[in-house]
Amino acid sequence: MTTRNVDARRLNVKGLLIAIGLPVVLVGALVATLLGTGAFSRENQGEDASLWLWTTPAGELARVNGLTAATDVRFELEDAAGNAVQVEQTDSHLMLREIATGKVSAIDLSTLELTGEAETAPGEGVRLALADEGAFIIDQTQGLVNQVDPSTLTAIGDPLQFPAGLTGGAFDAAGKLWIGVPREGTIVQIEPRESGAKALGTEVVAEPRQELALTVLGDGVAVLNSTVKKMTTIRSDGRRSETDIELAGPAETADTSPGTIASVTVTDPPSVVTVNDDQTRTFDIAAGASNLLGASVEFHQRIYVPDGASGLVWVYDLDGNELDRIEIDSGNGPVELYHTGDTLFANAVNTNAAVVVSSDGNARQADKDRDDILGGDAPPEDETGGDEGDEDGNDESAPEIGPPGAVTNLDGTVGDGLINLSWDAAPNNGSALTKYVVEGAGETWEISPSQRVLEIGDLDNGSPYTFTVTAHNAEGAGDTVTSPSITPSADVPDPVGAVEATANPDGTVTVKWDEADGQGNDVSGYQVESVSGNGERTVAGQSDGTELVVPAGSLEYGVQYAFQVTTLSGAAASAPSPLSASVVPFNVPNAPGDLIAQTSGSAAGTIDVAWSQPSNNGRDIQKYIVRAGTQTVEVPSGTTASLSGFGNNEQVSVSVTAVNEAGESEPAQTTSNTMSAPTVQIQNHESLANQINLTLAIDDGGSSDAQCTLLSDGVNEQTGSCPDVFAVTGLYASTGYSFQIRISNPAGEATSSTYNASTKAINGKVYFRCDEGYDTPSGYCDSVDGVSVYSQPSQSGNSIGTTNTPTSYKAYCWTTGDASIPPRGTESGQEVDYHPGKDASNKWVKIDYASNAYIPFVWFNIDGVGKNSTGDLPEC
Repeated sequence: MTTRNVDARRLNVKGLLIAIGLPVVLVGALVATLLGTGAFSRENQGEDASLWLWTTPAGELARVNGLTAATDVRFELEDAAGNAVQVEQTDSHLMLREIATGKVSAIDLSTLELTGEAETAPGEGVRLALADEGAFIIDQTQGLVNQVDPSTLTAIGDPLQFPAGLTGGAFDAAGKLWIGVPREGTIVQIEPRESGAKALGTEVVAEPRQELALTVLGDGVAVLNSTVKKMTTIRSDGRRSETDIELAGPAETADTSPGTIASVTVTDPPSVVTVNDDQTRTFDIAAGASNLLGASVEFHQRIYVPDGASGLVWVYDLDGNELDRIEIDSGNGPVELYHTGDTLFANAVNTNAAVVVSSDGNARQADKDRDDILGGDAPPEDETGGDEGDEDGNDESAPEIGPPGAVTNLDGTVGDGLINLSWDAAPNNGSALTKYVVEGAGETWEISPSQRVLEIGDLDNGSPYTFTVTAHNAEGAGDTVTSPSITPSADVPDPVGAVEATANPDGTVTVKWDEADGQGNDVSGYQVESVSGNGERTVAGQSDGTELVVPAGSLEYGVQYAFQVTTLSGAAASAPSPLSASVVPFNVPNAPGDLIAQTSGSAAGTIDVAWSQPSNNGRDIQKYIVRAGTQTVEVPSGTTASLSGFGNNEQVSVSVTAVNEAGESEPAQTTSNTMSAPTVQIQNHESLANQINLTLAIDDGGSSDAQCTLLSDGVNEQTGSCPDVFAVTGLYASTGYSFQIRISNPAGEATSSTYNASTKAINGKVYFRCDEGYDTPSGYCDSVDGVSVYSQPSQSGNSIGTTNTPTSYKAYCWTTGDASIPPRGTESGQEVDYHPGKDASNKWVKIDYASNAYIPFVWFNIDGVGKNSTGDLPEC
């Protein structure tokens, strides 16, 4: 069975962007890694519903099997972390687009060959679409839809041209591509053909310049018009439905959804809107408001909502009842949903966590960093962590949320029977703008908040007009602003010719054009409009000459923009010029984040530095420069460095900057100390019969593996990692010892002062019944003088003395002798008992009678225990 590509796309309206950096030169390494493994084979990609999932910190892709929830292949891409790449895949092909450079690569997965390359304008604003039926490169900024060969990426036929600023770009189940044209308020179905793409039909779904988002469904397509809060559904059999929806705040929609129900996530306040033709339902969800609350999707009669802020995928039934909370370690990053076949995947791009969900709702964790597979033993994840909150303690209350403010600079230029109205954005006052309402000339227009230029035609030349503009958000309408009187005229200058745009390293964009012919009118200046890949169109500025420098920060870095120039003659204006080529504004990167410098735990005079990748502001980060004291290190890849050559316990100032094509960022700064020589002292102890536990006060000097050596009189030295409590074992009871601890690390060593401690005291008493005047039949008791003590645990030698009942001695330990001694016997045919209740024993007890003295256990009782027990007394 072949799995259609419509079932294998990222469910995110942003356009399948995966945060990695993948220069085309790395694709060869990718293919070489997988050669001979069958990793991309057609038969494996179909039935097992496998998908490739990205992990940003590790800079690697992992293939996760949808049936087993197991990762079976992974590979690391050198220098690949942190930059955006668009990925499209089918059973047999893989297309990659590096966002920063615009390079596109094609891999034939059935042969594992790098089969094609293409160049596109860099930055966001171009997207790929891939299906078994064909492939497309869609230039949303320029409004171009190019069919290409999925293997070679060569163009097939001429591109289809639409008004600039397209949205969407996904295949349906029949292999047809759908795009949205917000400037016309239409969506278009496109068929790939051997001779080139053909537009099959156009559906009007909105007024021009309203905000549109497309979701290709398992049956048909759904179009969200967030400007007027409507959803239009067009089914594959031609049925069309339009319904009003509740949309209280910013919305996220999926590019594709496997079922027939369209789902919309409202991120603030958190809620879900579902639409099935003309049936709509809205329900609140338990998630918190967050920009990490992603596009929801209906999968087998359940609504799945990815939530990177809480590390969950929320699951609801169609009535809004919570069914499950699927945990996923998001790393406080986005969680992305994909579907293929009958399987749903949730991928946390900031961690090695993923979840595979079957059609019955069963969720299984899938670890992307599995090691026992091809490509295992990946580098460890960055464990430096991030900020745990606002360290500045900013206690200022949140600004009051209310209706938006008023637009500014409302004005217009005129042409033959038309007026081009423009204005600057209104303040949103804490709630995202939802639309602008323009009124005048007997008409009303509701347009997207990203559109701040409106062309109004069918007007009478010579008649004055005024217009009003009102901004709206979820809290209501702002103040209405009225334009000055504007009069259309047929007396207009010519447009300018070609327009050139150049992105400059300081964040500005220079737009140039040739001087226009005023056709008898005095040219008073030129107005420049910008159009972005997401369809946003605004006035970038006006110029008296033939050049305009768009200020740094007024355009979004890393996003494609094209420009049109209108010639002005007073209030009269020419038709717009042709679009310029697309450029991507850029600037130096932001300062690196989460900077941590810490003592190296393994080397003296060394510090370890780690940081997180900042926004690259439109160009790849080429390297980082780490400065510490007099040391400077350039880091071409990765976000860690070690610097050495400093003194012991030296405080070092550290800074890290990021470098891209525009130059060097502002520094992130901190300080750190190098490793110092360690210190140790014995604070106190705990005494047991055969063990002393020494409590240590240790300063390891910042070492990760300081070593401690025990020095003890009478006990062998032992060395190991330094514990908080050093257990000295194998000791005798009732014995005093002296200890020292020597500690060492790469920066030096130190020895503690001498510490004296004794083991637990254990005492016992001599007992021999004859000493109590016991009369025996043969008079044996009269012939002995107490119990003999020996220098060894044996009666075979001479005794070193005798001792008598009830003399008390300290006991050190016990051992066994060469024969068992009975405490009773027979005298003159009569049984006699020299130690009632005592058993015969071969044990001997070492006592403090002399320097080395042993007494038979049968004549010695340990205090506090039974006669036949040695209690806690250790063995010698």
